Amino acid sequence: MASRVTKTPRLAAKWRKLAETRCAAKGERLTPARLAVYAEMLASDRPHSAYELIALLERRQERKIAPLTVYRHLDFLMRTGLVHRLQSAQTYLPCDHPDRPHESQFLLCSSCGHVDEVESRGVETLLSQIADEHGFRPDNAVVEIKGVCGTCAVDDAR
Repeated sequence: MASRVTKTPRLAAKWRKLAETRCAAKGERLTPARLAVYAEMLASDRPHSAYELIALLERRQERKIAPLTVYRHLDFLMRTGLVHRLQSAQTYLPCDHPDRPHESQFLLCSSCGHVDEVESRGVETLLSQIADEHGFRPDNAVVEIKGVCGTCAVDDAR
């Protein structure tokens, strides 16, 4: 099971270095504005919509921020593999393993909103086989499974 990013300074520095390295490898620049969006996401324990991120940034920076600017930063962060977009919820969250390419699989709790990013070679293989059988060439395969997380299931049982 994947774990969310802990907000300790040493770990934050590790994730910043990883982001800088990832961007440099792709010939991209991690600007202070892009880093600010990424940092807000890392500091949170749940996915955010673009407008929630705008509100967080405006509060922290004490200035207005254009939505288009944040959407461009989010596109950049997704393109570099640092962030994922949850299609069903129209929210964004930092990738749990940006150090390697992978297909995304998510477990979304409909009760508390928690999201776990998981990896399953079996799911990736099965999706690839299904696509091949249909002569289909996917650009990417994102699996979102909605349900109730273990914590909420235990709470509901009480």
